[in-house]
Amino acid sequence: MSLAVLSCSDTAFQSMREEGKVCRTSGSTIALLVIILAAVLSWGQAPSKPATTRRDAEKEDFAAAINRLRDTWVKEFNAGHADKIADLYAEEAVLLRGNGSLHNRESIQAEWQRSITSVQGSNYRVKSLHSEGSGDLGYDTGIYNEDFPHHVAEGNYLLVVKRINGEWRIVAHAAVPNPRMQ
Repeated sequence: MSLAVLSCSDTAFQSMREEGKVCRTSGSTIALLVIILAAVLSWGQAPSKPATTRRDAEKEDFAAAINRLRDTWVKEFNAGHADKIADLYAEEAVLLRGNGSLHNRESIQAEWQRSITSVQGSNYRVKSLHSEGSGDLGYDTGIYNEDFPHHVAEGNYLLVVKRINGEWRIVAHAAVPNPRMQ
């Protein structure tokens, strides 16, 4: 059986294959197939921008939210707005300070009002050292200092936050002062 190389159409291809003959395709058809194959292979190997995962987006959202919450807290404290500070807390939040603990937003607002009134012109500053969130919970921890007329108060803080109805709220806040140097 000998193989003949012929130029043939698609309809003739089936019968020729059955007879042991080979159909030759035109050079332009082969060139087109080679170009398409090369394009497909190069697209598959091209480096692509890594896909942003939902977890990455949540981390970015949490980082922005905790920064905004922390900055708002400091701004409102320094402005003397205890009511606006209290709005950042959940209804049943807990505030832990060196002189005890307070439970619920109303008592927290009263404590911040007392602190603001007694300080009379505070320059409260914070520096976050670490924050992290997962799902609807997160925390921020760092250091704070506050200028008083005769000394500077320094310490560490911890904010525990929870997303409630789409808004991040403080559910627990601990402020631990460093011992005063004499």
